[in-house]
Amino acid sequence: MLAAIHEIGKYKVERDNIDKLDIVLDPIDRKNYPKVLAIDLEKTGEIFNYVDIIEEEYDENRERGYLHRTGSASGANFTPTSKISQNSVDKVKGMVERRILGWFKILDEKDLPVTEEDRIFLENMRKTLEENDERIKETVAEKWSRLGSKERAVITIKIKDYGTYRYLGDYKVFNDLLFYQLESKSSRIVSEDKVCSICGEKRSVVMGNVSPYAFYNKDKIGYIIGGFDEKKSWRNFPICSECNLVMEQGREYIEKHLRFSFSGIEYFLIPKFLLGTPSDYGYIFEIWEEGSKKISLKKETVKSVTGDENDILYELQDIRDIIALDFLFLRKEQSAERILLHIQDVFPSRIRTIFKAKDYVDNLVKSNFTFGTVRKFFFKSDAKKATTDLDKYFLDVLDRIFKARSISPEFMYRHIMNKIRNDLQNQNNYYFAILDGLMTILFLDDLRLIKMEGGDVLDERMFDGMFNKYGNTFRTSAKKGLFLLGSLTELLLRTQKKDRDTDNPPFLKNLKSFRLSEKDFRGLLPKVQNKLEEYNSFNMRERIIAQEASCYILQAGEKWNMTVDEMNFYFCAGMNLTNEVTDIIFSEYEKKKEKMEGDNK
Repeated sequence: MLAAIHEIGKYKVERDNIDKLDIVLDPIDRKNYPKVLAIDLEKTGEIFNYVDIIEEEYDENRERGYLHRTGSASGANFTPTSKISQNSVDKVKGMVERRILGWFKILDEKDLPVTEEDRIFLENMRKTLEENDERIKETVAEKWSRLGSKERAVITIKIKDYGTYRYLGDYKVFNDLLFYQLESKSSRIVSEDKVCSICGEKRSVVMGNVSPYAFYNKDKIGYIIGGFDEKKSWRNFPICSECNLVMEQGREYIEKHLRFSFSGIEYFLIPKFLLGTPSDYGYIFEIWEEGSKKISLKKETVKSVTGDENDILYELQDIRDIIALDFLFLRKEQSAERILLHIQDVFPSRIRTIFKAKDYVDNLVKSNFTFGTVRKFFFKSDAKKATTDLDKYFLDVLDRIFKARSISPEFMYRHIMNKIRNDLQNQNNYYFAILDGLMTILFLDDLRLIKMEGGDVLDERMFDGMFNKYGNTFRTSAKKGLFLLGSLTELLLRTQKKDRDTDNPPFLKNLKSFRLSEKDFRGLLPKVQNKLEEYNSFNMRERIIAQEASCYILQAGEKWNMTVDEMNFYFCAGMNLTNEVTDIIFSEYEKKKEKMEGDNK
């Protein structure tokens, strides 16, 4: 994966003609930081004079002059330039002290690699800033307080040098010290004349404590080649400074163009080129950089399977298997990053298969299936919980779908029914959860990820066409019987709602919050039938459904070998698709009526 990030970075550096300085600078978004507060110094000979704090418009052409590179949260930056993101006068003053004036503490290092001339230059600048530190802090805070609520600013230093204004990046010493600090930070763990693990070249120095991601850790299991000896830990992941900078560009590209959301969980899409190099596939980079924009300009409809409106998987499915995709799910925890899931080597052909399964479900149910549909069953175990606690199950399901690994049907039925029961208990419309559950099972069945039992042999029945339409989902007589029993029960509930003018029909309590056992289901059919007769609603439609349900339940025999969740799921599915069942009965009635009229003629 890290080699793939390096490949992306290398392509970006070569294509955009980026030099070393451009790589290390942190860009500043002009929209968010439209103002610059510049500490105005005037240089006469070797002496500096403090003039004022000048308010300027941010100029993107001066980014190299501003020389912005963020440091630690509590200390100085790598240069005396900083964003002002504080929210009070006192905090702004503290930021100036820490990030601007504090930067010059670097001069306290005895072996600082600067010439004597440069040291005098910096020492004199430091002296002037320290002599005027209170004026500087007061003026910066005052000008900051006058900015509008949406006008954040950057603070830096500019110098009038022999009549010409120059910024930090215009002086070689500030550039040199920027790289010195970056390399010093990375060179605590080094080895000389060793091979870089990324480029494969022998380098004069390789570092052992750098990585584009913060999940790399030297004191955790998995990173112990050095035997927990920090000085030897370079062996885990030796990398040269050039590759480290290139990988920074790779990560920056991925975060800008290949950062998406999987039903609310952020992930990065990391491509691996199996043939050739990234420069051979410019059209793929166009998809990443302009894909959704181009499609929107063409006013085409983009199908999304992830639930992200910027999803580009639909475009990538048509690419040949010349690339493999990694899905990297990361969670930031303070300064560290934790890998939630890393799905490796997903080919475009697999993505095509997933979209075909989505199309199958969409056309069958006349809805829009996405992984957001699945996510609903793996969000919270209890709707009252403050945070999600089922993420790991959802991510495991994603991993199995993309890697074509089987999924336990019992596991899926359990979580689907938990959602349906929670909605019922909280008086939400549980029919939506039933439909989502049916779509999820149909999707997984079409991908052959859940194993369905073999079918029973029966004479041709009225609803065979409907059951066959749903593939392997209704193979057994027990599932068909439960489905039709659910439809019959739904007709009773509708009758009670209409008769009593209520959304809480009394027969609902007989369904035991959808925790019915096989014994309960066998006893439910006569209860439903008797109650319909009490309402004078056991008409032809209801009689046909009851008859067909009885036939399937009897055919299923004893011991259906189904879990409580699975039985209740098929029962609920029948409740949700009652209209489809009644439409079939009406259609059959019309056919018979037309036939009789034709025979009479």
